[in-house]
Amino acid sequence: MFKKYFALLCLLGLFLASYAQEQSGKDLNLDFYGFIRNEFFVDTYKGLDAAYDVFYLVPLYAGKDGNGSDINQQTSSYLSALATRLGVKIEGPEIFGAKTSANIEFDFGGIVKTEPTLFRIRHANMVFAWEKSKLLIGQTWHPFWGGSVFPVVAGLNTGAPFQVFSRAPQIRYDVRSGNFTLGGSIVYENQYSSKALESSIYTTPNQAQRNGVIPELVLSAEYNKNGLTLGAGASTKRTKPSMTTTGTAGTFKSDEYLTSTGFTAYLRYKSDRFMLTAKGYYGQNMTHLTLLGGYGVASKDAATGAETYTNFNNYTSLLSMEYGKKWQVGMMLGYGANLGTSDPLYENTTTGKAVTAGLLPNVMNHARVSPHLALNVSKMRFVAEYEMTTANYGVGDFDFSDGLYGDKHLTTNHRLILMMMYHF
Repeated sequence: MFKKYFALLCLLGLFLASYAQEQSGKDLNLDFYGFIRNEFFVDTYKGLDAAYDVFYLVPLYAGKDGNGSDINQQTSSYLSALATRLGVKIEGPEIFGAKTSANIEFDFGGIVKTEPTLFRIRHANMVFAWEKSKLLIGQTWHPFWGGSVFPVVAGLNTGAPFQVFSRAPQIRYDVRSGNFTLGGSIVYENQYSSKALESSIYTTPNQAQRNGVIPELVLSAEYNKNGLTLGAGASTKRTKPSMTTTGTAGTFKSDEYLTSTGFTAYLRYKSDRFMLTAKGYYGQNMTHLTLLGGYGVASKDAATGAETYTNFNNYTSLLSMEYGKKWQVGMMLGYGANLGTSDPLYENTTTGKAVTAGLLPNVMNHARVSPHLALNVSKMRFVAEYEMTTANYGVGDFDFSDGLYGDKHLTTNHRLILMMMYHF
């Protein structure tokens, strides 16, 4: 399978290179870019991860054995090149009075959990740029990514789950006035998706958002001047957690939707040798952004199974610093917490438990510290990083009034990463 995809990649590269030469001197310009990336890492605790632990989020608590030891407290190591990337930027002719461009980018992340070595699309979009406005159509970073404002780390997670990590199909329109840029986006979900409560032959990972019909709506604003960037954003989305419900009277179609909101604010200061980034997120059910949280069933009709839903409220924050040029030292600090549900949760009369969905809504808080040392030589970058990530899982008495627990169990992963990257 890998040989087949590699052959297709080579053919695509040869075709694009030939096409670029053919178009030389015309209204089309192709610029190839990318990198070969290898990283070696050692972990002490199995985690919620993707791509064979290359993309590590938080330690995943799986209970204790008969001796009282954490089952997932297991040392492991790996060497991977799957984050290797190839892209092409295309500059085209003027259309509708706008400069046109396009971008398509690939890596080998594939279906990052089950088949992480498959060739896949990261970005695929077209841009119409006028003098003071810009229209983007296609797949790129979610607006909450923050443009060029994100933490500098060695790990492929790029700071997640404290930093948003999501690429999504969207239509985005930005208007610039002086140092200010205002943007509005309609966003759908692809690989990074909201969670549904049901699973069957007709469901897909992004089913909940697609059946919500209305796309996510995002407003954003950013200010840039003299190395200082300030930004903020707000979003709202509607999902449909279930297509059917079942009660004592049978199975029925569901007509219940869930509306969730989210907010972000960020700051970056960048000089010749120093960069400081601060960022925060607050919102509901932001699992499509690779942030922890979710939702739960608030009420249930015994006869029809009809349900209503309530969001978990979560926040995260991060601080990232880096100093130097050839030699660089840096650190990221992150912290997030679960603030509980907006409304009380339904207690299943059979199991005595709540019904929830999302990305670890049972984590009460989580934190990370990750210092690194980097060396930049010509086209190459070498990074050594220590990353400590903790997650406090709720245990003991469960409070149905807010979805929180009476006690916590601390899990900690220590990760050493050695990364080498060759840019072209």
